[in-house]
Amino acid sequence: MPVVELAREFPISRPAVSQHLKILKDARLVTDEARGRLRLYRLDPAGFSSLRDYFDQFWTDALDAFAKHVEARTTRSRRNP
Repeated sequence: MPVVELAREFPISRPAVSQHLKILKDARLVTDEARGRLRLYRLDPAGFSSLRDYFDQFWTDALDAFAKHVEARTTRSRRNP
């Protein structure tokens, strides 16, 4: 979608939408393509796949660490009633 159409959907200015799109593009979450005078933006599936992989690993690591912490506390409390 062009910035003009995207901006209609949000309670912020068109320049603000453009700034957000630049950040999303730098993060590789959207791509853009020039079509005449318009610049069309679309979601980048590869970027979102990478983001999903990151969060999957983040939560796996966080939950593993939590489980180890709980297990260690349980073991300590069984030894020191």
